[in-house]
Amino acid sequence: MFRFEFPYILWFLIFVPLMVVVFIFIQRHKLIQLNKAADNHLHNHILPLLSFGKQRLKFILVMIAYTCLVLAAANPQKATTADNKERKGCDIMICLDVSNSMLAEDLQPNRLERAKLAITQLISQLNGDRIGLVVFAGSSFTFLPLTSDYATAKMFTDVVDTKLIDNQGTDIHQALLTAIKGFGETDSGNKRTRTIILISDGEDNQPEAENIAKDLSKKNITVNCIGIGSPQGAKIPVKENGITTFKKDKDGNIVITKLNEATLKNIASATNGKYLRATGASLGLNTIMQSINNMDKKNYNDLSFKDYETLFYIPAIIALILLLAEFVIFNSKNKYINRKLFFGKD
Repeated sequence: MFRFEFPYILWFLIFVPLMVVVFIFIQRHKLIQLNKAADNHLHNHILPLLSFGKQRLKFILVMIAYTCLVLAAANPQKATTADNKERKGCDIMICLDVSNSMLAEDLQPNRLERAKLAITQLISQLNGDRIGLVVFAGSSFTFLPLTSDYATAKMFTDVVDTKLIDNQGTDIHQALLTAIKGFGETDSGNKRTRTIILISDGEDNQPEAENIAKDLSKKNITVNCIGIGSPQGAKIPVKENGITTFKKDKDGNIVITKLNEATLKNIASATNGKYLRATGASLGLNTIMQSINNMDKKNYNDLSFKDYETLFYIPAIIALILLLAEFVIFNSKNKYINRKLFFGKD
C-alpha cells in the first residue's frame, strides 16, 4: 500500500498549470515585442545569443523540481507490514455539510469547525468500526473512503473546508446517494451493519432528500441526523482581503441562515434513526454513538498496515538534481560551455 502522510499538501500542485500559463504568456509577449522591433533575419544579428529553447528547458526543469518538492513535503510512504485481523463493528459514513452557511457563528467558532471537533471526538471512541466521510454542498463526493485507520480519519477531518466544493447549496439527496456508494457491495453471507450520520443545517435546496429515506430503510441503512445551528438563524461571514463582511442576497439584504429541522427529522424517522439538535461539545454525537454500539455488529476481516517506510528523500533528491541542472544551463547561448557540454552545435 502506498500513501502520503500529509495528502493536503498536494493541493500546492494546482500552481503548476497556473505557472505554465503565465510562462507561455510571458514568452509570447517577448516574441511579439521582438517581432515588432525587427524581423527574424535581424534577430540573429541583434541578439545572436538569444535562446528561447533554453529558457523553456530551464522552466520545465524548475516545474518538475517544484512538483518533486511538493511530493517530498507530502511525505510519500510505502507500507512494509500488513496485519489481517478479524474485527467486529459496523460501517459508518458521515455526511458533513460544507456549504457556506456552515460558516455561521451561532455555534463557536462556527458551525463547521464545531462539527469537525465533534467528529474527531467521535473517532476517538471507535473500536473496530470503519468510518468514512462524505462532504457535500450543491454537490458531493467521498472525501475519505471507509477505513479503520482512525489517525488518518482524524487527519482528513481536520482539513475539511468550505472551499472543497465550489458548487454551493445544500443537496442532502445527493450526499446520501454518495454515502450509499461509499459503502460498496456487501456479500450476502456477511452483511455489515451500515449507518449514516448526517450533519447539516438542513437548508436543503432539493425536494428529493426525504424520498431517498424510504430506499435507505429498505437497504437496512439507518440515518441519524444532527441539526447544527439555531432556528433563529445567524449571518454568514465573508472574509475578503482581511475584512469581514456578511453575505447578502441580490437585493443587498443580509442573508440569515436558519436551522431547518423538518427535513432532518423526516429522514431520521423514515430510517428508524435519531434526530438531535447540536448541543454541547459533542453536538449529540455521543448519544448517537450509544445507539450505534447497541446495533448488531458483524465480524469482518480487516487488512491494515502498521509500519510505513518514508520515501520523501527520493523526490527530494530528484528535485535537487534538476535544480542543479537548471542552474548550470544559461538562458542564452554560450559558445563554449552550453555548446560542448549540453547542446552540441547551438
